[in-house]
Amino acid sequence: MGSRDDLSDGESAAPPGGSYGGATYIGEPAELSEREHEAQTSALAAKPGKLLCDYVRVVLPDEPSVWLELDGWLGERKVRAGGWRGWYTRSASCLEGGLVAWCEDKERAKIEGVMVDLPGRACASMGARLVAFLRWALERGRCTRVDFAIDDRAGRLTHERLVAALEDGTLVTRWRGSREMVSRDEHGKRAGWCIYLGERSSEAMMRLYDKAAEQRKPGPWVRCELECKGHLADRIAREYFAKGGEVVVGQINRRVRFVEPLGEDSNRWRWPVVAWWQSFIGELEPGPSLVAGEVPACTVSALSAFVERQAGPSMATICEARGGEMDWLYALLDRCEHRMNTRQRALLERLRAERSEAARLARRDVSLVGATA
Repeated sequence: MGSRDDLSDGESAAPPGGSYGGATYIGEPAELSEREHEAQTSALAAKPGKLLCDYVRVVLPDEPSVWLELDGWLGERKVRAGGWRGWYTRSASCLEGGLVAWCEDKERAKIEGVMVDLPGRACASMGARLVAFLRWALERGRCTRVDFAIDDRAGRLTHERLVAALEDGTLVTRWRGSREMVSRDEHGKRAGWCIYLGERSSEAMMRLYDKAAEQRKPGPWVRCELECKGHLADRIAREYFAKGGEVVVGQINRRVRFVEPLGEDSNRWRWPVVAWWQSFIGELEPGPSLVAGEVPACTVSALSAFVERQAGPSMATICEARGGEMDWLYALLDRCEHRMNTRQRALLERLRAERSEAARLARRDVSLVGATA
């Protein structure tokens, strides 16, 4: 068991003063629906053996001291045209896709407080500060939603295995029923999938989905996400800081198991857990393992796969239509060079450094051979 001070990734006890300069503040459109707001995902991946916090919603007292501290955590806010969720009459956007809502009526404000709602994209913009913000919020108020994610990058949670478990009864769950959604491309080939366990109206539900397809990244990358709301969210968040990541694993194991049939035993909860699920769920490190996510590595092979998947057919069509002439492609590359992002430029710098070092070592070897001769 870890202590309350075991969290890593630069967590601080208090927020830095002033606006947070690490985020790009984007005003959220007033017409964005609640479902669209909640669906703002991030491209961050959970680190191996770690939990990723991918959604945070908290309610805080509507007090001047709380607002002052919120300025340090959330930085600049852009007031929106309307309120939020019916009872909050005013709202503002913050971070990247985040939202703050409050009541103009002072008596109502005492009851509803200030709501801070940070979907995946906003959580990602806070970086390592997110875990510290959640701890601070629990000291000031309560948590009403928190999503914990564990990522499988080793190909254990395949669509075929999960669907087979649904069909043959080797998925044991306390939830009633399941739903599966599959998206397909123009050729009818599966482009993405998501399996839902539980109902959105309940305090807990789980999603197992193809994160690689969602982010249009090379796989395998499957996410197991436990969404907690209401009193359950507050309890689990507080227990996490007291006991660590095993609290979340315990909640998952309490609700979901993938098992193998055991003889004549009709109680499926006594059946042994299958190796691939045990390997996945048992990979999580004990103790406080809730940390900021990480951006998947930018590599030449990943970029090549992305270009082939997204633009390969179009490029082949253009090339054939032009009789194999390639000048258009070189012109396109010249026009797009200035649009490379920071990660792509860093990749090129790293490759140049590696090639320079390899050339230096080659020259040294040649010199040594000449000296020996």
